[in-house]
Amino acid sequence: MPAAKSLKVLVVDDQQTMRGLARQCLKRLGVVDVTLAAAGDQALEAMMAKKFDVVISDLNMPGLSGVELARKIKEHPVFKSIPVFLATSDAYRDQAVEGTVDHFVAKPFSVADMRAAIETHLGALT
Repeated sequence: MPAAKSLKVLVVDDQQTMRGLARQCLKRLGVVDVTLAAAGDQALEAMMAKKFDVVISDLNMPGLSGVELARKIKEHPVFKSIPVFLATSDAYRDQAVEGTVDHFVAKPFSVADMRAAIETHLGALT
């Protein structure tokens, strides 16, 4: 059972508003260590500098898409065990490729959905 305040979460979205909403949602769960990236390449750079417990990525972004980012993470020998959540509208749920993306989180974010996704992969939050 991980303590929410000990989790390190990387949020990747090209829209600043969505990054902010994700951060607020995570804060309401007690997650305080949230790193924001505006693109897939920035996310990979951040992952080289810091270990994350979860990556939450938008689907449609310039450069690497959320699925392409997830694929790079899953192919990396150090990062492959990190759960990757694809965050996008429900209409794109089918883009959450099994074996690449670990969980789908619908936008707009809800605290309950975010908690369920995290607890499914890391255990009950305390």
